[in-house]
Amino acid sequence: MFYVIVILAAIFAMPAKADGLKDQLVGVWALASCNSAVPWCGVNPNGIQILDASGHYTILHIARGRPNNGRADRPRDIISAEEYKAIAMGVQANFGTWSIDEATKTMTWHIEGSLFPGAEGADFKSTISLSGDELKLGNTTLVWRRIRN
Repeated sequence: MFYVIVILAAIFAMPAKADGLKDQLVGVWALASCNSAVPWCGVNPNGIQILDASGHYTILHIARGRPNNGRADRPRDIISAEEYKAIAMGVQANFGTWSIDEATKTMTWHIEGSLFPGAEGADFKSTISLSGDELKLGNTTLVWRRIRN
């Protein structure tokens, strides 16, 4: 079901014609690589970024290899604080709005909601490099690949 949602999001997010840099970025992106020193990344990155044409985004990173807390239907209220901490250390999630400064090739994500409430209301900025279906942020710490249907 998740993949159906992602594919539908990609279809509806794709612009009719990609003229400017913003238009070229609209779509669904899978995390391909990142700096392994980042706690939520690890050696086998797992993440998705959805950029829609209206300027909204969602980013979710979930590191592989996090501790298994048992059954999927295990009630949250019986998971210990230590288990929550170990599980959450590999997760980063936020959503909000995004914009592009075409002249400087700088992307800004304005965080409206986040796993970490202290990030809400903040802006994250990075230079970007786009080559075909590969998007690099900053000094290539994060590399994303477009998901095509």
